[in-house]
Amino acid sequence: MVKTEQGSRNAFNITDPNRYRCQVHHYHRKLSRLYLSIYKGARSEPAFYLLFSDVAYIDAPMSWLGAEFDIAERRTCVDLLLKVGLVGEAIHQFPEAYASITDYARLYQVRSAKNLIRIVANSAAILQDIPTEIK
Repeated sequence: MVKTEQGSRNAFNITDPNRYRCQVHHYHRKLSRLYLSIYKGARSEPAFYLLFSDVAYIDAPMSWLGAEFDIAERRTCVDLLLKVGLVGEAIHQFPEAYASITDYARLYQVRSAKNLIRIVANSAAILQDIPTEIK
């Protein structure tokens, strides 16, 4: 079961997430979908995939160690959206004007040894396989 609440730790309930490595597999810009291949240890075949839907922002290298995705608190997500210009300062006076974005945006974060990976998306799911057209 994938967690969706803001402030959730280990959103995908991955056992021993530090034994996994993540790699960007495909980004479908027209559909705003990000597919990650998740590998266990040194294996060359993915153990599973992660799909992030309605992606608004990505700050990540092409691959990294660790798959403990946390969902940041709402305030942290809004602060990032402000910083990168996806919402305006008016959000402080008129938060309801941005509700169509902020009510559904989730900031998924992984703190790897060298990076802070950040993905703002509406939802995420674990997949055992991905569509053949993007393999």
